[in-house]
Amino acid sequence: MSRPFAARGALALLLALSFSRSAPAAEPGPAANVEVTESTSILLAGDNRDFAPNNVASVVNDDWGVFYNRLNVQATRSGLRVGLRLDTAWYFTSPDPTTAALELHETRPPDPNGPSDADYFRAKVNEAGRELSNRYINWTYPAKIYAGYTLAPVDVTAGDFYAELGRGFVLSVRKRDELASDDSLRGIRVTASPRFGPLGLRVTALAGSPNPIRIDEGTGRYLGVHSSALPGFLKVTEAGMPRAISTDFTPLTAECATSGTCTYAPDRIVGGQIVFALAPLELGSQGSLVIRQPALSPDVVRSADRIVTVSQSANAMTSDGRFGLYVEGALQKLHQDDSDPELPAGSALFASGTATLHPLVLLIEGRHYRRFFPLRAPVSVDRAREFALLSWNAPPTTEDPTVDTEMDNFNTCVSGGRGRGDVLLGRGVTTFGWLGYYETFAESVSNDRCDTSDENRNRVVDAATGFELVSSDRRSRGSLTTGTRFDSTDRAMPVPTGTTHVFYRELYARYHLAVPLRGPFALEFSGVHRRRRRMIDSVTGAYLEGEHLTALDIGRDLNVGIGVEYNSDPQPPTMYLNGSVRYRPTPQSSVTLFGGQRRSSLRCIGGMCQVRPGFEGLRVDGSITF
Repeated sequence: MSRPFAARGALALLLALSFSRSAPAAEPGPAANVEVTESTSILLAGDNRDFAPNNVASVVNDDWGVFYNRLNVQATRSGLRVGLRLDTAWYFTSPDPTTAALELHETRPPDPNGPSDADYFRAKVNEAGRELSNRYINWTYPAKIYAGYTLAPVDVTAGDFYAELGRGFVLSVRKRDELASDDSLRGIRVTASPRFGPLGLRVTALAGSPNPIRIDEGTGRYLGVHSSALPGFLKVTEAGMPRAISTDFTPLTAECATSGTCTYAPDRIVGGQIVFALAPLELGSQGSLVIRQPALSPDVVRSADRIVTVSQSANAMTSDGRFGLYVEGALQKLHQDDSDPELPAGSALFASGTATLHPLVLLIEGRHYRRFFPLRAPVSVDRAREFALLSWNAPPTTEDPTVDTEMDNFNTCVSGGRGRGDVLLGRGVTTFGWLGYYETFAESVSNDRCDTSDENRNRVVDAATGFELVSSDRRSRGSLTTGTRFDSTDRAMPVPTGTTHVFYRELYARYHLAVPLRGPFALEFSGVHRRRRRMIDSVTGAYLEGEHLTALDIGRDLNVGIGVEYNSDPQPPTMYLNGSVRYRPTPQSSVTLFGGQRRSSLRCIGGMCQVRPGFEGLRVDGSITF
């Protein structure tokens, strides 16, 4: 299955290389620039220590290995550009249903009322077979492919492109390195940027289908489409992409929505933006239409047939850059063709202001959202839970970018804001602090209609303070942030000891320190430590979690690190140790070796989150650009 795509990749590389030589030597004009990047990861996973009795997923998470290669080819010449990213995943070892069932059978807790050993074993074989039907499957596919041309003031791109309309209310499909995600739209985008004297104008029109990376590197899960879920131009945008496959445990059916292996039913998106710029004011109008297929996992957003989102934004800044203000208002309407009553249109209002009053810098942000939802990707949450948080927009949160404690649908029905101040105390010495207050009505209860009754309200106070130090030669630097979060419900919630208003509590410290030593050596320390208490999932006691990394830099080319992670939540294991070595033989190449353990955790950047799975084993990452 993968060989034809590998051949196409080799052909694309040859075409790109020939592209750079296509002009005769005597022909005038700029030469082409071709850049080829090879990135390879080899993972050998052992027992990640998440075992739970009777739990198939906890067994098949172990003992697998993959060779994961990303070939990037980019060529530009004058206004023309073409590019290809070809992804290959080859699993040289992986679990099998029989072995998984045997392990569960051998560790089966006593159950006098349970099924017989034979029935239990057969049931677990079938369950493991279904779990593995879309994991650890070899694929080679064109993850990204595009061609574009710029002839000022017009730019046209066909294939994959990123899209960010406004502050993310309407559409936000882009690469996020911090989350190891790379989402794009595959279709066509046209942008025109003419100027009429002092007036600047930018008009963007786009249409296509969202194209997330289809393989979750940490678990081997992949998103597979079914031919029944490819109407119209989706047959073109999904050409060569991973498909749902038939197995003995999950045979394909005629329809994607009823197929056990169909995990992705692509959306179709049309959008646009008009921006008028006349200093010091910039006005923008944005809109998108998402057309959905029958939901693989029905919920208020995934079950909508069409989703219309529009926004109006205004951005102003003084000529000296000391004062700035950004305001954006948005409306969202979920349309459903079935007989269920539709939700009223949702709305969102966001504002952010900055002021530089030396030595003080102020940032004030506020939001007021009512029934404004993330555009969750049309995946099967049951069959591809690793992609459950994937979304095509990113409404701003006004929180610090690292905050990962906006539980459930916090951001869909919330009012509040945050103020932050940074004060320069002296050369290289800055102190800062922030205070936020929010009232949310969809965090501790299911509240799609955004009922703002007192019994649905959570009151949240988020506060932090810290400092940053930078030496005069900028070789030494350090930072420390300490903070707390109080999240309480207006209603009393039942607990084993009575009732409580405590929904969530946290104390935390984040730090980073880089200190040069003699010669080419430098020492770095970084980490985060948290004391958390939550009522979610009936976890009532306080627990500790965190991580610390000590790294030694030897010149600019070699780095050696030792890390420790821990979690005292009453679910084993509690301690994780790891080490890494990174070497850069040339400025265009690097090799990293990682060995040890990492805990499962939720990682968030600016409101976009992803679950990082637990890992124990060896990993080698290498890349080279030429």
